Amino acid sequence: MTISSAALAWSSIALAGEEPLYEPAPDWIDLVDLGEVERDAANSMLVNDTQLRIIEGQLWEYRDYVYKIASLADLSSVGTLKATWLPDKGDLIVHEVSILRDGEVIDVIAQGEEMEVLRRERMLEQRILDGSLTATMAVPGLQVGDELRLRYSVTLRDQALGDEVQSQYYLWREEKGGGYGSDSEADFARVRASWPDDLGVRYQAGPNYDLPAVENADGFNRIEVMMPLPEADDVPGDAPLRYRQATMLQLGTFDSWSEVSSVMAPYYETDGALEGLDDLIARIEEIRTSHSGELERAVAALELVQEDVRYLLNGLDGGNYLPQSVSETWDKKYGDCKAKTVILLAILDELGVEAEAVLVSSSGGNLVPVSLPLPGAFDHVLVRAKIDGNLYYLDGTSLGANLTTVGNVPNFEYALPIRASGGDIEPIKQLLPRAPDAITEVNVDATAGIDLPMLVSMTAKLFGPSAAQFNAAAEKLTEDRKRQMARGMNNSLAMIDFDIIPGDDDSVSTMVITGIATPEFRFEGLRGELGLGMFAGSMGFSPNRSRREWRDIPVSNRSGASTQFTVNMTLPDGAKGFELRDAEPVDVEIAGRHYTRMISLDGGTISVSETLTANGGETPPEAFREERRKAAALARQKPKLIAPTDLPRVWRFATQTDRSTLAPIEDALEQLIIKDPEEVTPYLTRAAFRYNTYDFSGSLEDMDKVVELEPTAEYFGQRSTVHTMLGNHDASLADLEEAYLLDPRPARAISLASMLAVQGKFAEARDILEYEDGDENVREELAVSLAELDALEGQREAGLMRITNLLADKPNDSYLLNEQCWFMGVWQVNVGDGISVCKKAVENSDNTSNAIDSRAMIFLRNGMLDEAKTDIAAALDLNPNQTASILLRGLIRLEEGDKGGQEDIDNALARDPSLRPTYRQWGFEI
Repeated sequence: MTISSAALAWSSIALAGEEPLYEPAPDWIDLVDLGEVERDAANSMLVNDTQLRIIEGQLWEYRDYVYKIASLADLSSVGTLKATWLPDKGDLIVHEVSILRDGEVIDVIAQGEEMEVLRRERMLEQRILDGSLTATMAVPGLQVGDELRLRYSVTLRDQALGDEVQSQYYLWREEKGGGYGSDSEADFARVRASWPDDLGVRYQAGPNYDLPAVENADGFNRIEVMMPLPEADDVPGDAPLRYRQATMLQLGTFDSWSEVSSVMAPYYETDGALEGLDDLIARIEEIRTSHSGELERAVAALELVQEDVRYLLNGLDGGNYLPQSVSETWDKKYGDCKAKTVILLAILDELGVEAEAVLVSSSGGNLVPVSLPLPGAFDHVLVRAKIDGNLYYLDGTSLGANLTTVGNVPNFEYALPIRASGGDIEPIKQLLPRAPDAITEVNVDATAGIDLPMLVSMTAKLFGPSAAQFNAAAEKLTEDRKRQMARGMNNSLAMIDFDIIPGDDDSVSTMVITGIATPEFRFEGLRGELGLGMFAGSMGFSPNRSRREWRDIPVSNRSGASTQFTVNMTLPDGAKGFELRDAEPVDVEIAGRHYTRMISLDGGTISVSETLTANGGETPPEAFREERRKAAALARQKPKLIAPTDLPRVWRFATQTDRSTLAPIEDALEQLIIKDPEEVTPYLTRAAFRYNTYDFSGSLEDMDKVVELEPTAEYFGQRSTVHTMLGNHDASLADLEEAYLLDPRPARAISLASMLAVQGKFAEARDILEYEDGDENVREELAVSLAELDALEGQREAGLMRITNLLADKPNDSYLLNEQCWFMGVWQVNVGDGISVCKKAVENSDNTSNAIDSRAMIFLRNGMLDEAKTDIAAALDLNPNQTASILLRGLIRLEEGDKGGQEDIDNALARDPSLRPTYRQWGFEI
């Protein structure tokens, strides 16, 4: 490997600065006069001063910090001073450590104190050995009320850069609402940079900041920036990073990106790099003979580097820019991005694959075009291979080399090719079709009914780095984590099994998840509708550019992902009568995102297949209108599946003894319980299913287990409802009493009082209700419950007056109007006046089906059977599962002489047996 003469020269003085030096500051330093600083008690520092001096090949950084010791907490946080430097590149020179107390300067160093040197590997847990040293000093004798001053310099000559120098420094701004931010709360904050006027130094600051004019004195140019800068202007959150980054001062001696490229080029030469590495050459020959074609061989070479060379960044001896040799990397079996790039280049060269190293920024790629030409604009290097005219970015530090996804470009945005002749920055573009990183197929069994739980089987196949990362963590996945992942794919899914099927190598992984999920259809009356498609909702485009200064700012498009998702749902009765609407194929690109959708209804199965690929890039302002138009057009397409209105619904099981259709669901729910027999959730899930399918005895068995496992107020209350359905009023009362004892809130008091009233314990019920209090809504609910109690005790007029009094202050309140309407009807109080009350209730109602049902009752009481029949039909059109309305319809039909009304009554009582005693107390013989 060829190394520049500059690098060789500097390697001879590596680690020259392993101990701090104690020397005065150089003459060019402008020492801050503390007596001239205007003090602000709100700031934690008096001085935060940085002065930079650039000479040929060297950067000198001078720091002056003065801390205020205003409390014991300050003694703890700043009483131990720290300074960090890179000993292979320069020295730490301590100029001053002093305590300022009542006008006296106490020289701590003159008293014999020195800084202790520690090696601080700040990022060792990230497999980064950064080579820095830290000098610390626990300052003796420091007191609250003192000021502590530390002045030191760090020199830096980078072995890889030769005579070139670079520096990047963040410039702090005021924060909105006042304050400067934790790093810059100083009464005096400054950065000053200087360099010989005959040295070609480029400089800039941004975004949104114009540097002051350069001054010249004594043969040196100088820039000075006082901080904090004014607060930054707001920038839309979807703006590219170059608009949103913190303001930075950049200085450097590089003329161009081409010079940066050529300076780095010698370190990535691979001539002779494989000499003596017979075992590696044998591996290369194995790749050559086992794989045909350059692309397959390149992927195999990448896999070799990813898997056989573990990641470790060694920043010692110039390692931040200088890669270790191929022989060292292969011998030690570790290396960082530079080492992995060089060894991969050597392997590809041996295989005859055209390739070069490229510098990239892993998180700030968007900043590269607006940066000065500096190596510091990048933090990563990888290989770019050219095969059959296509560019492939091969990252040896990643995982999961895969032939399918190798053409997917990373989201680094820009790259700088490293070439001896020099290169310029180039955009990284996705030119090949981006292959999916994940392919998911979901099979749903809804044959039992579209309003019943569905059996679900999901197969998710991962490719490339995501697969490798998942495979690495697969053995550590707990059951809880698997459940979380399953819910991430379907938030209503109760997981039964989660199997992981490894691929031929770690670049492929398959998850197979089975479970049971809640129904997907949504109902309006008898009309069931299933919205189709999952990704279209993420295709919106509505950038906020409402401010004049934002109008020329582009939108940063999301990048780096491609997903394929297919759902197949098997429908009841071979999908007879189901109708597809607005299901035309979609193939559209909006703001850098490519979306396709295909929908079919065939053989009793509805299938939806979607792909979403985010290619990145930016959307310029002149394209906003067209992208908005395309997004709006897509949003208007709302594909849906409409179910036939005569499809059998869940309430058929209230009167149907054959429950064999439900057997697969019962089996799945049983598997949930077997999997977690001591967990409450599976029993609750089955209890709810059985309750909703009118198996109240089965539901009670599960609720008994729930209460045994977790005897909470909530679960006692839920079990009481099941007892009520079974007519077990004593058991229901006992549960309600226990729930109220555990959690004595008004809602539980109302439930308890209602059951006490059913058993004729009116005085106890009244005591409980009159004891409770709460906000306005609670007081209204308590008053309505007391009104019911009044009526049960024969005081119907008094009960009605309670509700009437509430309406005096809220005459248009829909809840109170409906309660008054219902009370007048069921208790037959002023039924003639009730018609106008009920009409007003319907007009003001938020729950129209309830209000219309109440008005049907008042019409029935007034003998207005046609009106009652019309209203109850309307109520059931809105809510066909409103059981009390079915019962009322039966009563109306019987009153008309229609004996078929008894079937309605029987159906309603089968669904809700608790209605029988309730309606009997209102005078209905059922």
